[in-house]
Amino acid sequence: MGPTPETCGELLRPLRALMGLKQVALQRGLQLSDQVPYAAAGLLTELVHRGECRVSDLAHHRVVDASVVSRQVNQLEQAGLITRRPDPADRRVSLLRTTELGDRVVAELEQKKAEWIGEALVDWEDAKVRELARLLGDAMSDIRRHTIESGDHSDSGMREGTR
Repeated sequence: MGPTPETCGELLRPLRALMGLKQVALQRGLQLSDQVPYAAAGLLTELVHRGECRVSDLAHHRVVDASVVSRQVNQLEQAGLITRRPDPADRRVSLLRTTELGDRVVAELEQKKAEWIGEALVDWEDAKVRELARLLGDAMSDIRRHTIESGDHSDSGMREGTR
């Protein structure tokens, strides 16, 4: 049966607040650097975690148009944070991967974020944080899968700039 619309409405409030923390994190200096545009920072982090892949794979996973990812890829490539090489299976397509600099920049950012969250949740037990991470991960996987399967990429809040 699934949750009621009222229950889902209750979930929207803390999710909006959680997304709003991106701005707070930026204001507190948790951005990558002046060289990395804000919109491209998420893509760089995703590429570190996913490993080498195509632009189309990143766009599909982020539920955005490939043109959005292509712009960000160009910015990251110009900053020396990623490289591309021809895909051996289809030489018309490029495979993207992070450079050592890109890996290092993301590792530093992730460390800063983890410390910031740790300070905020100082009174939480590890088990409670792990459970929250599991639940959020499960919810995001289901929401992403539903969004992709339904083909609704326009007004679902999954566009660039609303993540």
